[in-house]
Amino acid sequence: MSHDPDFQSFFGHRPRVVIGHAGLGRGGSEARVMWLIEALKRDCEITIITTGGWDLADLNAYYGTHISDDEVTVRIAPVPRLIRNRSAAAIRGACFQRFAHQVAGEYDVRISSYNPTDWGLPAIHFIADFSWNAKIRERLHPQSPGLIYKDTILRRIYLDMAEMCARPSGRDVLHDGVLIANSGWTSKVIRESFNIDCAGVVYPPVWSVFPEVAWEQKEFAFVMIGRIAPEKKVEQSIAILNAVRSRGHAIKLRLCGRFGDDLYAKRIAQICEEHSQWIVLEGQVSGVRKAQILSSCRFGIQATSAESFGISIAEMVKAGAVVFAHDDGGQAEILNHPSLLFKSEDDAVNKICDVLSLEQKCTALRANLANQAQLFSASAFIQGARQCVASFLEVHQSESRAVANPVS
Repeated sequence: MSHDPDFQSFFGHRPRVVIGHAGLGRGGSEARVMWLIEALKRDCEITIITTGGWDLADLNAYYGTHISDDEVTVRIAPVPRLIRNRSAAAIRGACFQRFAHQVAGEYDVRISSYNPTDWGLPAIHFIADFSWNAKIRERLHPQSPGLIYKDTILRRIYLDMAEMCARPSGRDVLHDGVLIANSGWTSKVIRESFNIDCAGVVYPPVWSVFPEVAWEQKEFAFVMIGRIAPEKKVEQSIAILNAVRSRGHAIKLRLCGRFGDDLYAKRIAQICEEHSQWIVLEGQVSGVRKAQILSSCRFGIQATSAESFGISIAEMVKAGAVVFAHDDGGQAEILNHPSLLFKSEDDAVNKICDVLSLEQKCTALRANLANQAQLFSASAFIQGARQCVASFLEVHQSESRAVANPVS
């Protein structure tokens, strides 16, 4: 359906919608929570369930939303006292799952904002990545399991404890639910892995507002933003740009991301120190500073592959940069041009040098990317989210009525 749905026509009242997120921090999935509320608050009674992190004023300021206290109800899932101030993601997620299927029957629509949730009833599941499936995760990023995913006896005990705490409903979450992918690539992986077709693709909202900077005033520099982690292949991006410089292009790199104390971050810091004449370490940036940096650079780069979407690439595009990225993953849909997508380091160097050398080609690519940026706007997300909920209600309204109003 292409028209704006009338949600009250399904029940004669404002549908009761619950949106679940295991623990609210500051990331892409939290943006989905906030913009889902914006998408539905006019027509629906909205409840958020989470284990913590709800600070409406701060969330509004961070994500550019305008949600008031009377437009949403928040329910905090109980977690053991010992982990309330710790991440303990698996236990926290299990407590969230347990609470989700305890309260699921109180609502007409159940939405998982970050990957599948066992509600015990049909639900809409927004798929953001594959952190929830070990086989897919290991296949996509086999070289970077990190300590958090390392298979040890202690981790197995920990995960068994989490499963006991979650009390699974026994329902087939994937086959019984409505899956919404964050890219066509993610949808393809799900189809190949589970023989399930996603109900649709809704790109994440890129909510940031970037200052308009004329191309001539932008720095002849690349920007890279994101986690300093092995799967991001930061060293490969540096090697590509170093080779571009060796061909006579005096580019700089502004590297944005938090440097931790792990060995990989220390190695990247050392590489940057060795090339300090052209690499600027910006560290972790957000808000106005982040917008200024992205808007001030002419180009962007990401060497990681198999990204489910690539929110940082979409942000760079929206800021007006010409971005180059690996051709395997959702990022290919963001850039949507063969001149910007590479298969190897050599391919990347050739394509970047080609664009840097041809002003007319660069101008054409900028125009193409400006059109692409509209696909990832908050308004596009709102429209897609509303259609997803309307489609769910069309299919499941009879079951929702039965659950919400059981025969005594």
